[in-house]
Amino acid sequence: MEEIVREDEESDEDEEEDDVDTSDGSEEEDEDEDEEEPVVETVRPQPSPPPPPPPPQQQQDQPPPRPQENNQITTVRLQPPQHRLFEASNFLGHNLVGPSRNGAIYATLSDPEVLDCPICCEPLTIPVFQCENGHTACSSCCRKLQHKCPSCAMPIGYNRCRAIEKVLESLKIPCSNRSYGCKESICYSKKYEHDRSCSHAPCTCPLPACNFQGSSRYLYLHCRSKHLRDLISFRFSTTFPLCFRVDHKFHVLQEDKEGVLFILNNRLECLGNIITISCMGPSSSKLGYFYELTAKAEGSNVRFQSSTRNIQTRVDHPPSMGFLLVPNDFIGTRGGFTLDVCIWRLGSNPAVSSALGSSIQCK
Repeated sequence: MEEIVREDEESDEDEEEDDVDTSDGSEEEDEDEDEEEPVVETVRPQPSPPPPPPPPQQQQDQPPPRPQENNQITTVRLQPPQHRLFEASNFLGHNLVGPSRNGAIYATLSDPEVLDCPICCEPLTIPVFQCENGHTACSSCCRKLQHKCPSCAMPIGYNRCRAIEKVLESLKIPCSNRSYGCKESICYSKKYEHDRSCSHAPCTCPLPACNFQGSSRYLYLHCRSKHLRDLISFRFSTTFPLCFRVDHKFHVLQEDKEGVLFILNNRLECLGNIITISCMGPSSSKLGYFYELTAKAEGSNVRFQSSTRNIQTRVDHPPSMGFLLVPNDFIGTRGGFTLDVCIWRLGSNPAVSSALGSSIQCK
């Protein structure tokens, strides 16, 4: 009996040991699994090794493998340009050039009125004044307004705006007559003066139904090539007669050698005919011309001498001064009269003798 009991106890102990062994093994496996989980989260997967090269036959049939993308950034150093370029929207044709440490700065002025006087709307000229609130005005407007700012009624005309003055001194713009041949670059503050005295100011064709516009030089060539039949040719310092009709508004005269154009305007007023001669050319032209008009009718005559004024466009209204008035009684009922015309340069004397040939008939 004792042996049987011992065998039972030994078998029970063996089963307990087996249970302990199995439990220990499962716990060890659980611990191994718990230890392997953080490794998966932290360790980056290694790139898979490239596949082994296929056999020669397969390598010919399959396309070549695509190259792997390279995520590296390539840095290229660019050389700086010679000038910095600044652009703005709503370009209105004003390219501004100003000095800087590295050379000129080419910019575009989107609002040209920002550099104009807000009162007279003319380009600002030095000196520029500002009130305590920062409103600017030119010196002439300050005097006209009795040093009172029109925007805020604060005193103006005592404090100069140095910042704007420096900008005006440095800014240069091309002439507005650049398309007609002027190549000058002028300060912005002197733009108005240059435009009035520019020798390349455009002139319009005086003949009706012609839209030509260009410098005086090209206008002379244009009229000679396109409107030769409508011109009256003459020579300087030589008197030529003209059969003049009172209802004819104007005549276009052109000198033979130099091609200078003159406009003989006629306007019928209540007292009679007002006659003047103007030169087609820029107002800055240094060439001066004089003319003499002599109206003749029934043994009496009316003579007038004056200097020509330069015009760029033919106008119909008479000038305020410097014209020949031919009274209605002088003309009578004939509807016309003979007009002797002589034009000469400044410094030369007109010819005493008249030009040979018959009078030029009016059309």
